[in-house]
Amino acid sequence: MPLILEFCAENCTYLKQAIQAGVDRIELCDNLAVGGTTPSYGVIKQAANLSASSGVELSVIIRPRGGDFCYNEQELTIMQMDIEQAIKLGATGIVFGCLGSDNRIDEQACRSLMRDCSGIDFTFHMAFDQINIGNKFEALDQIIELGFDRLLLHGNNPEKSVIENAEEINRYIDYVSGQLEIMVGGGITAANLKEVKQAVNTNIFHGTKIVKF
Repeated sequence: MPLILEFCAENCTYLKQAIQAGVDRIELCDNLAVGGTTPSYGVIKQAANLSASSGVELSVIIRPRGGDFCYNEQELTIMQMDIEQAIKLGATGIVFGCLGSDNRIDEQACRSLMRDCSGIDFTFHMAFDQINIGNKFEALDQIIELGFDRLLLHGNNPEKSVIENAEEINRYIDYVSGQLEIMVGGGITAANLKEVKQAVNTNIFHGTKIVKF
C-alpha cells in the first residue's frame, strides 16, 4: 500500500511548504491549542485554491469550539452551515465527530451533518479516543455504517505514544478489515515515522510535523 501523509495545518501557515514537501492531503483547522476548530471561510478558500492547483486533497475540520464533542442543536446548525460553505469553497473532505453525553457516538447528529454531501470524503476525528474502551468496537461498526471513509485516532491512552498504543490500534485495524481506513496521529513526525510504520499496520499518518520543510 502506498504511504499517505496528511499534514495538519493551522490556517495557511506552512501550507505551501508542506505541499512542496510532498504531503498527500491537508487537514485544515484553526486553534490547535484546543485540538483544532473550524477555520475561517477566507482561510478555507485560500487553502482550497492552493490545494487544487497542486493536486492535493483538502479536508476541513468542522468543530465550533474546543472542549467535548457533545453538541447542542445550535452548535449542530452552525456545523451544518460550515460544512455547506466549506464544500462550496472547494474542500474535498470534511472532518468531524459527534458524541453523546455518555461518550458514545451520536448517530443522529452525524447523519444530519453528512446529509446531502454526496462525493465528499468524511473522516471521524479523534473524538473516537474519548469513547470508553469497552465500547470501541461498537463505535467502529457505527462509523462504518454511517459512511465515514476513515478514522483518525491516537489510542485510548493519551499519555502514551502511538507506538505504545500500537497493540490497541492494530486490534481496530484487524477488526474493520479494510471497511474503514485507519489513520494514526499524535506526536508523529518525519523523524519517527519509520518507527511508527513498523509498529502500526496502516499506511496513513497524520501530523503537524509529518514532513520536513
